[in-house]
Amino acid sequence: MSATGLPSPARLTKRSRASDAAPSNMTNTKKERVKRRRTSTGEEGLGEGSKQGSALVLSESFQLHHALSPRNELAQRISDKGVTASSKSWSLSRGVAGQFSSLDPILTPDEQYLFLSLETCIHVYSVATSRLFRILEPSASETIISFRLSPTNQERLHIITSAGSVSEWDWSTNKQLASWSTQHKTIAAHVVSENTADEEGSRILLFSLRERKDGKRELAVTPLNGGEPQSTSVLETNIRVEEFRVIGNGRIAVVYGGTHLFVGSSFHAQGSELSNYAWREVKLGVNISCVDVKQHRTLKQTHRRVSGTNRLPNFDLAVGCADGSMLVYHGALNLLGKSSKHDEDKKLAPRRLHWHRDSVTAVHWSRDGNYLISGGHESVMVLWQLDTGRKQFLPHLSSPICNIVVSESGNSYAVKLADNRVVVLSARELQPMATIIGLQLCTKAPKTALQAPAKSFQPSRAVAAALHPQHPEQLLITVPASHQITQDSIALTSAPVLQTYDIRSNTHISRQALARTNATTLNISPDGNPILTPDIKHMSISQDGKWMATVDSWSPYPQDMEALDLKSSVRSEYEERYIKFWRWSESSSLWELVTRIDKPHLSDKGSASVLSMSSRPHSHEFATIGSDALLRMWRPIIRQRYGRNNDNSEQVPETWKCRSTVDLSGYFERTSAHHPASLSSASVCFSEDGSVLAICLQSISTNPGLAILLDVQSGGVRHSKAGVYYGDICATSFLGCQLIIATKRSVFVWDTVNDVVKSTDSPEVQSLNGDSGQRLLAVNHRTHTFAITSTKIAQKKAGTNKFRKSGYTVQVFDMGSMSLLSRTRLSKEPVALLSSSHSAEYVVVDAGASIQQLSCLAKASQPTHTDGLIESTDLGLEGLFGRQSTGATQKPLAPVVSTGNTQPSERTGLASVFGDTPPFVLPPSRIVFRDLVKALTA
Repeated sequence: MSATGLPSPARLTKRSRASDAAPSNMTNTKKERVKRRRTSTGEEGLGEGSKQGSALVLSESFQLHHALSPRNELAQRISDKGVTASSKSWSLSRGVAGQFSSLDPILTPDEQYLFLSLETCIHVYSVATSRLFRILEPSASETIISFRLSPTNQERLHIITSAGSVSEWDWSTNKQLASWSTQHKTIAAHVVSENTADEEGSRILLFSLRERKDGKRELAVTPLNGGEPQSTSVLETNIRVEEFRVIGNGRIAVVYGGTHLFVGSSFHAQGSELSNYAWREVKLGVNISCVDVKQHRTLKQTHRRVSGTNRLPNFDLAVGCADGSMLVYHGALNLLGKSSKHDEDKKLAPRRLHWHRDSVTAVHWSRDGNYLISGGHESVMVLWQLDTGRKQFLPHLSSPICNIVVSESGNSYAVKLADNRVVVLSARELQPMATIIGLQLCTKAPKTALQAPAKSFQPSRAVAAALHPQHPEQLLITVPASHQITQDSIALTSAPVLQTYDIRSNTHISRQALARTNATTLNISPDGNPILTPDIKHMSISQDGKWMATVDSWSPYPQDMEALDLKSSVRSEYEERYIKFWRWSESSSLWELVTRIDKPHLSDKGSASVLSMSSRPHSHEFATIGSDALLRMWRPIIRQRYGRNNDNSEQVPETWKCRSTVDLSGYFERTSAHHPASLSSASVCFSEDGSVLAICLQSISTNPGLAILLDVQSGGVRHSKAGVYYGDICATSFLGCQLIIATKRSVFVWDTVNDVVKSTDSPEVQSLNGDSGQRLLAVNHRTHTFAITSTKIAQKKAGTNKFRKSGYTVQVFDMGSMSLLSRTRLSKEPVALLSSSHSAEYVVVDAGASIQQLSCLAKASQPTHTDGLIESTDLGLEGLFGRQSTGATQKPLAPVVSTGNTQPSERTGLASVFGDTPPFVLPPSRIVFRDLVKALTA
């Protein structure tokens, strides 16, 4: 029996050979040697029932480590300053990256710059370099719903927000020239120029689609002059129209929404400065998804428009539908009944084109009007030659198409994809001229008029992410292979791809698949559902950045398994669960797969899911805990090949295996003889020196809130305590001798030295119902603080069917005094919370693909140690070409201790190209070919 009265669990510890442990153990520091010597001394004569003595020895070890820790002085300085002074020094930086909005991109007339809209700002990119050139921010609290180049001056840009404010910018100098406010809720807007008969020549008109308080929607026209803007409503309707198009300097307007299409033409009334509009409503049998209008530009019409006649310009109309078809109206002036005598014989029936199997998301006319360009969920851009009916395809794009824009000259196409990528293509060769890639997170499907409002709170799941240990400016995060949307407009959230993003320069670095993807094959099942890809559940990187471990899983649709009528134990055989170990390759700049282990937590009861994974500091070792209450330790070993000598190898061939297994099921009661108790949640984390492993287990049976301390060297349980926390476990982390446990109910801190448990007093952190979603936790050893995220659930307003918005905050606590240092509100739900080991900063990634840094200004100004720290200086031209700063100083980790006759040396000949790497994990063919040429010409 243990000190806590719990039964001692059955443990199965597998000792490894000396040759297995040699290549992964790093040279221990002085404090590591002292700590392990005291721990080993306490183990002498330790029986199975004397766990209280082991807990005392463990506490002494923690005290010694706490005294030798170099960050104690820094933590004491924070405590001395007080809570009030510290709370003012924390600030949230402006977000980088971000999700591109659904607005059409804009290419300048010379095709040198590309304008892309985010939620609250406009990004200006250089087409030649694909680099960010300028950021225009009209207001941080208002959402941008439209932006247009001025029709009179291409150096000026008009930005319209949802609150009805309009600002005019000189985008080349980033100066705001003028601003107007209409004080109306605006849905869509366009800016046009109108010719006047007086000496002024022309004036700027703002067409805006608004939503009134009575629920109606109206189209208003507002002249943008020096005085107070005065709006005139030209259309009022009860139909929920969503968008509109205007041509001919505002003389023709097309408003659409749902199955309704409104076509209006302007005419001047006596005594009125603005034109009135005559409208005709066209009701289609299918929902409208997108519309594009092409004006006929002939010499006669241009002359008549300039001379001031009332002749209306003729136009062609293309309507994209939700069923995948497109309706083309040639000479759409017939819809108004004001066509010429030559057009009276033409029928109003449209021409129907159908290739897309899902909704048409983008349609655009070519500059000459002979082609129609369309895109949808098939990730294929289609060019329709209208005269011959032939189609040309640009297949295998990375994701579904959202927007298509043709440049003013017609030489380039700007295509915006659903994976937060924008590609500029040449119109002749359809070759990419520029590619702009943002942070490609799993985002929720955009809300349309066809979707019903959400009735309950649906939190986003936390994504697997990490900051590179040696390059803290690089964010490694899992993203989807292709952003697909189901028939119910639900975005798929599986993330089998690893994206590396540079936070400092706001640029995409690389993208690599970590699990199988469906990039070029048909990804739709016969019943219309998309074929799912595996999802990366956990990811961890060693401290020196050499090894990375990932856990991915895949399971078929439940409805596909119902026909087989299988038991739950048999269904698990159809699920795919892998743990993969990757080694970083400097030559190919990719993670190379070294070992893949199928069903890592496989026992006689079947396969179990992996609940948590952690990397051991100062060593190449990982720990995993499964739902079967089995703890496994993984480490690399030298791969022996008979008949081959490894003396002339560049790097020692290694493979990964399970070093030891600890069975923790003895702490829980079995529900029956054939059904052992399974874990509902669990988490593992190592201490700062890597000698102690903390395991937190939560089961629906007995011993709730169980925390276990494990000696990593011997694999024995040193101390256990029940009732430390309550609620489902979200994350755990060590900060000195304090074990921080974040659950869905609250945050608990266990002082392992004094055996005292504390919880936070913040009311936002505590949740009685436990429906706050996934809570995120991060610790910073430099400032001796920890940060957590909190979610305020959206609640239904009394007497109405409306819901209050959810609130998200990130809070920073001081470890010594457990006082609140900072409380910052977030505009979107956080999906990742990380801490930089080289600075006093926290990195927050939200559901809008935005990255923000929460930093302590007081500590940023103080001198810090430079061990392992990369200086955050402006890279200049080196940052443009993706090189590392030459002034960055790094202190290498302790060298790897190796035994035997393995002496690494440089490979020669073809061995330097292929080596011992299996064929299925070789780098891309271009890199293999490059290395092969170098080897043959050397």
